[in-house]
Amino acid sequence: MRKIFSQSLIVIAMLLGGKSAAQDLSISNDQSNDVFVAVEIAADFPGSIYSFRNFVKSNFEIPKKAVRKKVKGEIPVQFIVEKDGSLSDIKVLTDLGFGLNEEVIRVFKLSPKWKPASFNGKKSKSLITFKIYIDTENEKDKRIYFEKK
Repeated sequence: MRKIFSQSLIVIAMLLGGKSAAQDLSISNDQSNDVFVAVEIAADFPGSIYSFRNFVKSNFEIPKKAVRKKVKGEIPVQFIVEKDGSLSDIKVLTDLGFGLNEEVIRVFKLSPKWKPASFNGKKSKSLITFKIYIDTENEKDKRIYFEKK
């Protein structure tokens, strides 16, 4: 009888104390500055991510020195989509040099506002990573692409 009683107490303690081990991911108010990587509804560029790719491709000008040096590689870009849809904290994670970082940042600053992410039914900041691939050995119109070949 004692064994059943003690096991019952352990189960009750676990049920009542379980909340303390759980991580609270809720946003307490609209003033929160938390940035989320995982959200309920992801931030989206007006029209789709394909429209954003077209925006980048049509505005991106590969610097002449990068073309002369026949630069080829991946440029991962990380940025925050703010609650108002604007982009901030734009960072190029891999530096290929020859003015490419500056050009990436210039183009991303031109971006129209995105539809912001939402978490728990409220607009939230979200972190996005986007990859641009450069191959200056290709024809002029095929130098920028977005999926690894």
